[in-house]
Amino acid sequence: MSDYGEKTRARIKDALEALVEEGGNKKPTVSDVLSRSGVARSTFYVYYENFQDLLEELAADYSAQIIRLIRENRGAGTGPDSYRDAYRVFIDFVAKHRNTYAMLLKSPKLEQVFLSGIREYLYDQYLADFPQNDPELLRYSADACTSYVYSILRLWAKNGFDKTPEELGDVLTESIAIATDLFGER
Repeated sequence: MSDYGEKTRARIKDALEALVEEGGNKKPTVSDVLSRSGVARSTFYVYYENFQDLLEELAADYSAQIIRLIRENRGAGTGPDSYRDAYRVFIDFVAKHRNTYAMLLKSPKLEQVFLSGIREYLYDQYLADFPQNDPELLRYSADACTSYVYSILRLWAKNGFDKTPEELGDVLTESIAIATDLFGER
């Protein structure tokens, strides 16, 4: 895609995100996005078949941004602190993009687009960190961990983001410790 095309897509996605973040529960329309971005309707449909395509691209972009932030900020090693750093980055990103994240939660398809990249990143990280383990077991572990963290984030959103990111990070790490204790792994 040309540089112009990339910039146009970015303008459209930036407009969508700004409208969602400013509008709270009001779901923007294609017309709202076009008005905000200054992009013509015909140009929008050059890049997106429909509004759902735009939403799916935004969900995939969010996943990629979180993965990039985790890579840049994750602590060294394979211990709990290393993964705790990754959780914090995830939580901070969600806190910064609350309304857009809440919108993504409303669609199972968007949730899956968002989570699939994160799940694959975590699986690859587990393969690198724990090469002695069975890859199938690591795949299950990556899926379970992603689902676990995501369910905590979903509950946080449902409760109106009632905790600070720091408080939620503590809840997340403590709840993982409790779950691990249940299986005698800690």
